[in-house]
Amino acid sequence: MLAEHHVPGLGWFTRALGITGALSVADTVRAVLISLDWPGASTMLTPDQVPPGTDRVLTWSLQARRDDRLRVYSRTAGSIGTPLREALGRDGTGLLVVDGYTVTVTSAGAMHRDGHTPDAVCLAGGFTPDTAPGQDATETPGEDAVTCNAPGEVDHPVGLPRDVDLAAVNVALTGEETVTEILGELDPELHELLLSGDLYEFTPLLQALDLGRPAQISEQAHRVLEQFPAETSRVGRAAAWSRVVALSALSDRATSDEVTAMLMAALGFTRADAGISSSDGRLSTDPLSAAEIRALSRESGRLLAMCGADSRDVDLTDGAGEMSRVIPLVPTCSLVDRLEMYRFLLQK
Repeated sequence: MLAEHHVPGLGWFTRALGITGALSVADTVRAVLISLDWPGASTMLTPDQVPPGTDRVLTWSLQARRDDRLRVYSRTAGSIGTPLREALGRDGTGLLVVDGYTVTVTSAGAMHRDGHTPDAVCLAGGFTPDTAPGQDATETPGEDAVTCNAPGEVDHPVGLPRDVDLAAVNVALTGEETVTEILGELDPELHELLLSGDLYEFTPLLQALDLGRPAQISEQAHRVLEQFPAETSRVGRAAAWSRVVALSALSDRATSDEVTAMLMAALGFTRADAGISSSDGRLSTDPLSAAEIRALSRESGRLLAMCGADSRDVDLTDGAGEMSRVIPLVPTCSLVDRLEMYRFLLQK
């Protein structure tokens, strides 16, 4: 689902969410508002329990047209318990009106879900300022560009932040008790790493992996992977864990490398922690690159490759020091088998 909220003269607040079609209209609206960090969103469905003086959503409604008929869902109109798939359909658009402000919501296609996929998760978000009069919206603003704000309004009227804290949003959507339960199913070392970096944005992924169910792997894979992580240094072991978390998303190599590098940077590791000095225009205080992270966790990478859970990096580099190609140590296993091995590694 795509949610778009525009304040003329200020800009566009957008969020991309994954929401199950079985979720009610009321819970969908709550999820959208939580993703926008709308004041009072978390308690909007229980207004009687909100203490006096606390932010609250006073009125809201969702307007959606289906089969050439406009339907309005609110506390005083259509049932707010109606499933989202009935209200919007697979590719529908609705108008959410919240205390006089509007948010356009669009359901776009479908994705595979199972019983362990979160009902609502915020996938991405951002803020795009309105352009100044006469400025081409397709041009990249220069240093002297001026954002066209409404007179006297630099910030959002109800205080919506421009920056998106995905970790905080998904904790709010999932619930702190659920987050604690999910993280409690992790290997203790990985559990401490994620807590130390406040990396709660991976909670939906970990929840979808159903870590409470024993992984089904072969005895041979078990013997090899029980040695993971093989590194002894703190930075090396963190690099190994970052790799397997990224791999468990089952994305392509480039995306996996990006996630791995992001994880290590969020954990605060730099090239200096790996004993890498400044060179080629990069400082020792810079974040580690994907190639450097793979080098730090080479032995763990070898264990993964021995089981067909990943490819083994070979020392064939290009001029920039990046791996130019990867040669599998053994054929890569099927997606299902790899996922089971990642689950085995992540479980406590």
